[in-house]
Amino acid sequence: MRENIDINSAHLSLAALTGASFALGTEAYVFAGHLEALVLDLDVGLPAGGLVAASFAIIYALTGPPLAALAGRIDRRRLILAGLVSLGILNLLAALATNFETLIAIRVLCGLAAALVGPTASAAATMLVPPERRGSAMAAVLAGMTLAFILGIPMGSVIGAWGGWRACFVFAGVIAIAAAAVVAAWLPVLPGRGSTSMKALALAFSPRVGRTLLGFAATFTVIAYIGPVADHVAGLHGSEVGGLQALIGVGSIIGILIGARSADRPNATAMIASSFAVSALALSLYSLLPLGGLGGPLLIVLLGLAMVTGAAALFARTPVIQSRLVGGAPDNAAVLLALNGSTVFVGQGLGAVMGALTTASFGVGALGFTAAAVAAIGLVATLTTTSSRASGDHSVAAHSAKEISS
Repeated sequence: MRENIDINSAHLSLAALTGASFALGTEAYVFAGHLEALVLDLDVGLPAGGLVAASFAIIYALTGPPLAALAGRIDRRRLILAGLVSLGILNLLAALATNFETLIAIRVLCGLAAALVGPTASAAATMLVPPERRGSAMAAVLAGMTLAFILGIPMGSVIGAWGGWRACFVFAGVIAIAAAAVVAAWLPVLPGRGSTSMKALALAFSPRVGRTLLGFAATFTVIAYIGPVADHVAGLHGSEVGGLQALIGVGSIIGILIGARSADRPNATAMIASSFAVSALALSLYSLLPLGGLGGPLLIVLLGLAMVTGAAALFARTPVIQSRLVGGAPDNAAVLLALNGSTVFVGQGLGAVMGALTTASFGVGALGFTAAAVAAIGLVATLTTTSSRASGDHSVAAHSAKEISS
């Protein structure tokens, strides 16, 4: 398929896939800046509000890998279009939800639709370029997710400040439909690669995948409640929260650049350990800052610093894991990337649940401490993994990849 795609067409196709990722990232947390208004309007408590994010993330995680395996023979373009159009319609329906139960049911369906888009877009990117450019192609798709934090989610917060939380979902629906139109225009037909082995799911037990889980769980213990946290720490609301959310995207790009430089190194343990240490420090600031008696611009600067450094530390790990998973079994890229994406969303869902439990038991002010504790577990797990065990893990992964490819 690659031979029939010229450079300009490949660039347009990658741009379309970046747009699909942007729509997916925007949809996932477009409402976060107005979570308090959402739960108040639907007459539920703030801890229950975490389910709006958790329900989406958990369904995405559970259905992504099996869907990728079952749909291995289906045209990639068709799968992405089906997922984006479904997301567009479902988000418009979410804006009309009259009770919390209906909204959660719609979010569950959104998770299912998103599972058709995320891993398929990354796998499609690897089909558009030669093997030596797979990493940069996947990074282009991942950039759509970071752009969602820089532009999509903050724009949603601004629109929500004008039109209420329901307008956030309308915005997400329009973005998804627009992304579908771009994919239809710019992405060529990309036939499936035949049957895909479910043996790829064995890599779910890799310690590296476990660290991805811990990293995202730590970060999203706070991020799922970013609106209430910003209010608690610095008294920020609405569009002001959108500005902070954009800093998450800036940090994500910094992290991806760091991760890209580390992805080809034989041993990334030092980088991963350092990133967990930075995560723990940054996340603890969400609980420490209100205790310090600070105020004014300095407080907002420190809050912004926590967001940038925390996001950078988190996303520095992502390119390393993706490149190693796909490099071992490129023909099973869709399942492997679905597995990695599932781990990310399981982490996000787990973080949202831990945030709900923490908020219910100790209040919003304790979220940073809970998140930092999870990051510290990731740091300890990384440091206690010996070089021989890491080598053994690499050998097991390579052996599994050979079995998967056979």
